[in-house]
Amino acid sequence: MKSLKNIWILIITVIGFSANGCKTEEILLHGDISGYVTDTETGQPIQSAEVILNPINDTTITGIDGKYTFTSLIPGNYVIETSIPPYAKDIKNVKVTSANITEIDFALHKIPYPRFSERHLDFGFDTTLKSFTITNTGTGKLNFTLTTSQDWITVSPNRGEITLGTDTIKVAINKAGLSEKKHIESIEIDSHAGQDIVRDTIGIYLNGVMDRDYNYYNIVTIGTQTWMAENLNTGVQISNLIPATNNKIIEKYCYDDNKNNCGIYGGLYTWQEMMEYNPSDNETVGTTQGICPEGWHIPTSVEWTNLFIALDPYPFTAGGKLKEKDTAHWNSPNTNATNESGFSALPGGVMVDLKYWVTNFRFDRLGFEGHYWASQALFNDIPGDPTLGKGADFILYSDQGFIDSYYRLTKNEGISVRCIKDPPKK
Repeated sequence: MKSLKNIWILIITVIGFSANGCKTEEILLHGDISGYVTDTETGQPIQSAEVILNPINDTTITGIDGKYTFTSLIPGNYVIETSIPPYAKDIKNVKVTSANITEIDFALHKIPYPRFSERHLDFGFDTTLKSFTITNTGTGKLNFTLTTSQDWITVSPNRGEITLGTDTIKVAINKAGLSEKKHIESIEIDSHAGQDIVRDTIGIYLNGVMDRDYNYYNIVTIGTQTWMAENLNTGVQISNLIPATNNKIIEKYCYDDNKNNCGIYGGLYTWQEMMEYNPSDNETVGTTQGICPEGWHIPTSVEWTNLFIALDPYPFTAGGKLKEKDTAHWNSPNTNATNESGFSALPGGVMVDLKYWVTNFRFDRLGFEGHYWASQALFNDIPGDPTLGKGADFILYSDQGFIDSYYRLTKNEGISVRCIKDPPKK
């Protein structure tokens, strides 16, 4: 019995120590760090400064009053740093103690720091000279060096220093020997900001057109017209269960709700979304920009027809001249496909609106058909529902060489978009 009694005493003792241990550990979890980030010269709070706490790699941002806080920290030693251009980074060591708030304030001083007037220079198809500016937003002398990714891009000057004010950098393109395909290159800029080197990039774009999301597309001239040679892929992807709405955001569908399909075939857009909810454009030459880049517009049925005639007065083979040549995307046999036009049409399929047969949408015909909207709408099949107006589109088939035209049942269906360049202004 004595030994049994000793065992119970031992068990009770262990439980007691364990319970006390848990309480001590729980107290140790409560330690905070808080403080303010201000400007050294003015004493004013600095908003939106990034504050990083290591070794736990926790990050927060200062509020409008310059304050930051880290809570529920295990007591111990930490390293805390803060930075925001054009201020120098500041780093401090801090010790967190149990059940206490440790106050750590930062006063940051400005250093030389660059700001650029442009981040992308689009030279298009016929421009060879552009410029951008570098401004020193901090204090002190800003030294910078520029390096181009290709020899056919030159910058002047390619190095310099700015104490106050702004320098203008001229960028020239030498197109001798370059292909007419799109080129995406860059200018790398190294700036000495205090003890640090800040590296920035200016994108250089040539022989194409840029959309609102900085996607860059090949273009092609056929007859007297200039077209995108890739399907448009601008906007925000939404689920096929969500109808596109007039909310000032470009909304697109990706075939089978798969983002990778948008990367290959472009987005699928409803007629109204493509038109940005403008009315039908029945002009001979389109006047509706819609979701196209600036200087481009949604093609009319007449402009599509003129494209086909430029390839073949009898459009039985014009479709083949528009289709991408191989069967990487088009299903076999990809009849009569030569792509001699350079238009590189793809079979992006259709997002079909079945809301009057079932209660959702479905995708169809990827690899078999390429559908392209025109800017015309005819009439509404069901009174009181403007989404059911017919919109004109043109169709290419994997097993045919001709071009078909069709007026879709509902403008809620999603298909591909190609933009055409505005004619020169008189």
